[in-house]
Amino acid sequence: MEQINDFIYLTIQPNKSIDASFCTVTQDETYLFASYRLFVKDCLFDLGDSNYEFSIRIAKSYFQKYNEGFDIHIQQQSICCHTQNKLFEIVNCKLTGLVRKIFLESQILYLLYQTQKNSLVFGLQCNRCEVLDKPIDLPKMHEARKYILEHLSENITIPLIAAHVATNQCYLKKGFKEVFQQTIFEFLQENRMIKAQHLLRQANPNITQVAFEVGYSSLSSFSQAYKNYFGISPVEQSKVDVLYP
Repeated sequence: MEQINDFIYLTIQPNKSIDASFCTVTQDETYLFASYRLFVKDCLFDLGDSNYEFSIRIAKSYFQKYNEGFDIHIQQQSICCHTQNKLFEIVNCKLTGLVRKIFLESQILYLLYQTQKNSLVFGLQCNRCEVLDKPIDLPKMHEARKYILEHLSENITIPLIAAHVATNQCYLKKGFKEVFQQTIFEFLQENRMIKAQHLLRQANPNITQVAFEVGYSSLSSFSQAYKNYFGISPVEQSKVDVLYP
């Protein structure tokens, strides 16, 4: 747990068990506790392959300087694009020392503000994002799809795709899902696995080389992804195709 100041503490950790993005806020007589869970498939920003859980603890005495109580309790709330953006910035913060503490304190206060705002004004959804309200640009979505298929062996990220088609990351992820009925992550994973299966069915496949050809730098991560997708490991797949050509 990182101590921001005498009142605020923050913990950030990967959590593989997360399957949806949401936040909760509770409190007792002394502290306010806020938890944010960010699921990689829900997030509008590129988290790589990791889900993240953020645990924030703030002493209620922190708010005494405003001469007004701060009362918030949220059982579960969806995370809007503005909140996702702040969490993404926290994950990628490279600052150190005092500047880091000031930055993190400001981000945490914004998270509380946005969470309270969503609860009181917008309900559970963020519906005032001008970027996401734009009509879908079909040519850009198809160009993004083409780019992914042509670069399966590379380290493809949302920022790279967005830059290639000259659009916003949030807009790209929303538009891609609406047009193709899959998230970018799901589309990328599906095509990598199908290509890997095809390569493993060749005579005497080199599994390490197959992993590289579908964008994995680690044989273990490729094997796990393949087993999660098809239910058998790459080694088992190659043996099946030898026994039943």
